[in-house]
Amino acid sequence: MSAKETLGAKIRYLRKSKKIAQEKLSEMADISPRQLVRIEMGQSFPTLENLEKIAAALNVSIQALFENDYYDSTENLKQKLHNKINLLDEKNIRFLYIVASHLD
Repeated sequence: MSAKETLGAKIRYLRKSKKIAQEKLSEMADISPRQLVRIEMGQSFPTLENLEKIAAALNVSIQALFENDYYDSTENLKQKLHNKINLLDEKNIRFLYIVASHLD
């Protein structure tokens, strides 16, 4: 995954986790919906100004847009998974169990 794709995926993930529609985020960040789509799809880098606007609209730091949990320690990842699991409803816990039971 390229840097543009990784950044776009992180922005998309944060937007969706906050239940914000693309059009709403583009409005909140004062950027065009088309530009936001291109950023989220990894087709273009945002300008520094737009990066600041997107981070502010998502209520995160610019640094948070570039953080990648993949490189966290295994213990930190386990703790993060545990915290996420505790927030799931019964349906999603059952779904997660099915998925996890197929991992080697």
